[in-house]
Amino acid sequence: MKKYKFKLEALLKMRKLREDESKMRIGRLQTKKLELEDSVRKQEGGIDQAYESQEATVAKGGATGLDLSFYPYFVQGKRAAIGKLQEEIAALDDLLARSYEELKGLRAKTKVLEEMKEKDKKARKKEMNKKSYQKIEEQVMNWSLLQKRMEK
Repeated sequence: MKKYKFKLEALLKMRKLREDESKMRIGRLQTKKLELEDSVRKQEGGIDQAYESQEATVAKGGATGLDLSFYPYFVQGKRAAIGKLQEEIAALDDLLARSYEELKGLRAKTKVLEEMKEKDKKARKKEMNKKSYQKIEEQVMNWSLLQKRMEK
């Protein structure tokens, strides 16, 4: 009996490859987003440390005007960096949304081919079973005819 071969197997493999590439791209984007969110948390932590440092300097009593004028500029720079990081995160979110839509389309196309393959496989199996039953039936009929001839 011949081994089953799906005619569109090459196309199915290509679609699965594209789907896997899309999944990997989404994974890289999610990793990048997590890194950016971590950077935002670090920047916010830097602002908190600056306020604590400013309070500690004032509490010691040895703060000069120059020391105190540094903190607002430092915090302003941190907030600007946070804003830039949040813009990058928003852009990544948009890109991720588009990538998910693309993956959904790719998955749908792959699913159609997989279903076609399963349907084709079932039809072939049904056909092979039918042929097998026909051969068995022929052999039984031949055997019964042979038995009748032997009895005569």
